[in-house]
Amino acid sequence: MTDRFTDMLRRKLTVDFNSDKGYLDLRNHSFGIGGVHSMPVPDNIVKATAALKPRMIRIFLQEFFFICPESGVFDWSKMDAYMDAVHATGCDIMASICIKPNFLYPVVDQDIWKPNNLEEWQEVITALGLRYSKEKSYVTHWAIANETNIGEWGGCPYHIPKPEDFFEYYKITAEPIRKVLPDVKVGGPSYAGIAGAKEFFARFTELCSSNNIIPDFVCYNMYSNDPHEHAQGARDIKNAINEHLPDTELYITEFNIGIGEDLSLEEKAYDPKRAASLAASIIELHEDGALEGSFQYHLYDQWNDPREFKSWYGMTRYMAHHWNDKPHRLGLFDLDGKTRPQYFLYKMLYNLTGKRVDLEGVEGILRGFASVGNSGTLAIFLVNYAEKGTPDIASQLQLENTPEGVYRMNVSRIDSSTAAMMKAEPVYELPPCESRTVYVHPDFSFDIFTPADSVTLIQFIPEQ
Repeated sequence: MTDRFTDMLRRKLTVDFNSDKGYLDLRNHSFGIGGVHSMPVPDNIVKATAALKPRMIRIFLQEFFFICPESGVFDWSKMDAYMDAVHATGCDIMASICIKPNFLYPVVDQDIWKPNNLEEWQEVITALGLRYSKEKSYVTHWAIANETNIGEWGGCPYHIPKPEDFFEYYKITAEPIRKVLPDVKVGGPSYAGIAGAKEFFARFTELCSSNNIIPDFVCYNMYSNDPHEHAQGARDIKNAINEHLPDTELYITEFNIGIGEDLSLEEKAYDPKRAASLAASIIELHEDGALEGSFQYHLYDQWNDPREFKSWYGMTRYMAHHWNDKPHRLGLFDLDGKTRPQYFLYKMLYNLTGKRVDLEGVEGILRGFASVGNSGTLAIFLVNYAEKGTPDIASQLQLENTPEGVYRMNVSRIDSSTAAMMKAEPVYELPPCESRTVYVHPDFSFDIFTPADSVTLIQFIPEQ
């Protein structure tokens, strides 16, 4: 951090509160859970997630729930407990179907994607859909499979790299859902990464279009520290599907920073740069407009019991290595529910909901939004992030056409000091780093500090 503010990079930012750039609502950027163990989400994490009010949560439904141990026999006990906990967050659910009942797939082999009895497979899928979209009105989006281009390396039991084969699997799995649940959305396959994704989705959507089997959405997974790579990847895939299915929605079903060796270190889990990287990528994805939404993966840190995988999965030691030996500490919470910086990032983003107004002067590594909430709160959100060598920035913020009056000015920031506070003890409210009463006149201005790799929210709350 630069000690002398006069030596810092300077910016002049202007917010025009008389402008109108449409409605801003970033709750379509949400969270994903699961695929690693069958335990329900802990109550404290359910409550803290519900307080955020995200729009949708994406989950895996893996074979370790054992919903159909034999032909015609269903046991919903484990999956019910899991689904009830997710539903308690108050969110809609996108559920990825990744099951492989043993009586339909008696050989453990990721390359076997065709069930040995099509009629019974579709009976299982019908029962699954009815259970969680009708009997329990939880799931609004059913996604077919996950990371089929890499199979068990992606944590799921299906390896279906050819789009022609995936189309056949999608067809036999989507058909029974469509038949009994015409109002839910169906899509897939959560393609792993962007390498080869354009070609895959171009061919898959061509087959869907020519056979009149139209998915409501397609999805892929992406881990990168580069906001431009996130935005360009989404745009390239959207352009590919638009050739054949221009009305099909696009989601990133696993969205996060790049996965590196240091992810397993507890100390790195509180690095504020992770929140800054995610924030910068969300801004670029929103500005590009290709996505319907994203799901930060995971909601909370995961652990793995390889015994749950043994009867239907070939790479059990691999899963244990990734989630026990070298855990990916990517969650908004740790396993016990302690918050990470990313939790407060999403809280800030959701606090921007309202009329978007013009924010000028943000460019390059400094990105941001400004908005007016329904209660009259004025909000400015700033992210200072570069992949390498981010400088500290001191900016002058000039407000134009501001509703005149007395406000409480609160500045909240995710940086190294707040991250250290989170590591020391459980924190669910981020205390402001600056809070004062101000009289805001139509051309009010103030200075704001945005340290390297930080996220800042400035709010002006009307005082009665």
